Amino acid sequence: MGNPTVHVTPLALIRRVWERIAPLRLAETSWDNVGPMIEAPYPNPNHRQVLLTIDLTPSVAAEALALPSCSLIVSYHPPIFRGLKSFTLQDPLQNSLLKLSAKGISVFSPHTSLDATPNGINNWLIKPFLPLSTHNTTITNSTQIEGFEGAGMGRIVHLASPLSMNQAVKMVKEHLELDHVQLATPEIEKSVSSIAVCAGSGASLFKGVEADLYLTGEMSHHEVLAAIHAGTSVILTRHTNTERPYLSQVLQGWLEKELNSEVDIHDDSPNGKWEVLVSKADRDPLRVV
Repeated sequence: MGNPTVHVTPLALIRRVWERIAPLRLAETSWDNVGPMIEAPYPNPNHRQVLLTIDLTPSVAAEALALPSCSLIVSYHPPIFRGLKSFTLQDPLQNSLLKLSAKGISVFSPHTSLDATPNGINNWLIKPFLPLSTHNTTITNSTQIEGFEGAGMGRIVHLASPLSMNQAVKMVKEHLELDHVQLATPEIEKSVSSIAVCAGSGASLFKGVEADLYLTGEMSHHEVLAAIHAGTSVILTRHTNTERPYLSQVLQGWLEKELNSEVDIHDDSPNGKWEVLVSKADRDPLRVV
């Protein structure tokens, strides 16, 4: 007699798989909220689609609800960041979460664990500069976990030969597939031999960090002024432009491979393979007009 089929819930599966991608212990848990956001009580064991998004907006929730077999959303930014006193349909976010749960769709958010992991967003952000580098290091170290040596928030890359600012800007725009970025430079612009990067909003991480160039999504007006007065140039791309391309370029294939490595040989689900999709509705809320 064969072994009985055992179905692991999508949320339990993603938690197990995520230990091989970016353990939640790497996250900045002093302020971040990572891990399961909602757990659908009645997931369909035959539904094996995962939707990746940076932000879980009502449009992304509607996209997931329209998919034929979505059982999980991996939302990089946590849709629940602070305590909630109620769940009602009047609030757009809560409305989305309630509808997703009712449809059997759970939500998981990795946020800063994915920033810190060695193959995470920050390492991807400095990728165009790595062939030119002598070495790169993290700005702050994370909890050390076997197999994830070198994990930490932000990265500093040191170049073997300096780049002009125009070259650095061109490389950033090509890597992030952007037509425009924002650039601030000191009165006397210098070449770039070191670059500090932080996905999203990097100003707090850059405090005390010496580099010729800061690359991040956003900084305040006064934070930019402080940087250039200290002799450091700044490239800003808008917050999620430092994060969103990573989903399709790296995480989509990686997560799909890891999920399917978990498919048990005795699992008789008609939809045996997991499919990971990147949201088409997820986009930067700001646009250049």
